[in-house]
Amino acid sequence: MSRTRSNEEWLNDLKSKGAAQESAIADLRGILLRAVLYLFNRNLGDLGGLARDDALKLAEDCAQEALIAVLNHLSDFRGDSKFTTWAYKFAVNIGLTAARHERWKDVSLDQLSIAEDDGISEWLMQDKSPSLGPDQSALQNEVRRAIREVIERDLTDKQRRVLLLMVFNEVPMDEVVQQLDTNRNAIYKLLHDARRKLKSGLQSRGFEVGETLALFSSKG
Repeated sequence: MSRTRSNEEWLNDLKSKGAAQESAIADLRGILLRAVLYLFNRNLGDLGGLARDDALKLAEDCAQEALIAVLNHLSDFRGDSKFTTWAYKFAVNIGLTAARHERWKDVSLDQLSIAEDDGISEWLMQDKSPSLGPDQSALQNEVRRAIREVIERDLTDKQRRVLLLMVFNEVPMDEVVQQLDTNRNAIYKLLHDARRKLKSGLQSRGFEVGETLALFSSKG
């Protein structure tokens, strides 16, 4: 069981040599592993049915990667929180990335693109405001038609595809980058331009973004 250390003790031990450093590193690795395992247990759906042993191996790999990241960024720690809380964030970020990769690694983005019409329709038909009056319900339908029209007419094929993947299907950017064999800047620009065109297209059709969001809000 890892012993309790103050922020200063964590930094001193991790920067020292010999037994003190080895003990601190072992304790920190255990803390990071528990953080990743907790995250995985909360996000089992993202692991895509990964076998227990494989999930444990993935968690260990994430913990080791997080450990290296923490050691490489010790100079960035400012003491605004507990050291373990600060280190925990490295494990969470790395674990989330790994879990999302597992979720999408065997999914063909081409298959998602083929299902574009169904995906757009399903997304547009989501209604979080079941108690709308007749006027608001009719306006919702007009907005849905306008959104679909903008997507189909105003966006390029690449913009439409990236919007579908990242907004409708919530595919992480890194997976889109990898499977489309491009880079983050290119994907970011495509997504940015798609959103800009969608906003502009709605405004040109008489819809303000704030009003359209309110129509689909779950808040009454």
